[in-house]
Amino acid sequence: MTALADETIATPAMLLAEVRRSRVAVDALEAHVMGLAVEWAHAHPAPDGARAWRVTAATAVPLGELDGAADEIDVTDPECEEAVGWIGIPPVAWDAPAAFAAANGMSTAAGKALIRDALILHHRLPRVWERVTAGAAPAWRARKVAQLVIGSPADVVTHIDTEVAPIVGTVSAATLERKLEAAMLLLHAEARELDQECAEEHHHVTPDDPAADGSVTLTARGDWKDVHDLLQTVARIAAALKETEGPDSLMGLDARRARALGVLADPAQALALLDGTDAPAPGKKAVVYLHLTDLAVLGADPVGFDETTRRPVLVQQVREWLARTDTHVVVKPVLDLAEELHTEAYAVPDRLREQTKLVNPTCVFPWCTRPTECCDCDHIEPWDPAPGGGPTCSHNIAPLCRHHHRLKTHTAWTYRRLEPRVFLWTDPYGTSYLHDRGTTNCVCQT
Repeated sequence: MTALADETIATPAMLLAEVRRSRVAVDALEAHVMGLAVEWAHAHPAPDGARAWRVTAATAVPLGELDGAADEIDVTDPECEEAVGWIGIPPVAWDAPAAFAAANGMSTAAGKALIRDALILHHRLPRVWERVTAGAAPAWRARKVAQLVIGSPADVVTHIDTEVAPIVGTVSAATLERKLEAAMLLLHAEARELDQECAEEHHHVTPDDPAADGSVTLTARGDWKDVHDLLQTVARIAAALKETEGPDSLMGLDARRARALGVLADPAQALALLDGTDAPAPGKKAVVYLHLTDLAVLGADPVGFDETTRRPVLVQQVREWLARTDTHVVVKPVLDLAEELHTEAYAVPDRLREQTKLVNPTCVFPWCTRPTECCDCDHIEPWDPAPGGGPTCSHNIAPLCRHHHRLKTHTAWTYRRLEPRVFLWTDPYGTSYLHDRGTTNCVCQT
């Protein structure tokens, strides 16, 4: 719906003009939120010696060259590595970003990143920050610059600020990276060489979300020789698979290479395949929670639900998984998610932990999406063996990621369970948020 009057017949030119006006208004509001992030951070400094939230960034530049405060960092302490990304900007109290993020309708991690980027722009990139506040550049582009210079030396940041400020509204990510590379080579050539030697910190193997047909895309970055050797082994296994399948197999080379990766997941079977010996018992095992209707079991419903990936899955794909001989398959009894489990002890038993994970697949803090596998089991009402104390049972256990568990335990954040998968949270300032089956809404504010 446009801001044009109802009786006005909108022409294409009028609509485009309204789009331009709306874009200017949105950019101004986003810049205003960035300014509020700076004010919030300044209003919640980390007390001396207290824990603050920081961002990791690796660099070979001596810490003393980044900022005078870096001389106080003990680089042999793994926890202090995070402080590198906070050099040049004031640290923020560890519990401060949560309320700001919730008010902004985002996860705590996203709120922390927004505060960090705003502080970097305000304190380390003043020319770029001035362009944003003047409405000459959108906040999201300026944040890209801020993220690029995390942990960079002060002279490099100043150089980037001068170079990029005039073009920040249009500069591309590739141009930003080239400018940073040029600045590092110009001002810190030796350190840049050391950074290149530490390239392993950027190596990774990352799977994308699985598709409904059970396939998934895998992206990897590593040492050339390691990747080359892996590809050679994959090719050998693919050739061995072709021999075992016979001449009538319709599987193409690329499909066999993809299947070879699965064979490599069980080294003993891969070795047996390459040596032409009998395959040992399958060593691969995975726990997958599948929801199939009675119609699916009878073949009338083609789609089920994979609780592990939180995505639909074709029933035919499930049949293919169960029919494979290279994986050990165990069918477990159905866990009743409505059953009230209880124990007198403080420790959460495995069955209750598994039920909690299936009922609430993510942390139940407002807007948090961290998977339950990475969360703690929190007693909503603190556990106490005395009568009236919080029990260890289904209705008093909820998953909280470690950060939000600490937030609930050590700050004025509170929450209570209204019904299964529905929780009402209240921040230290009186604003309440309803976390309802994975969605969050602000329901009461001061």
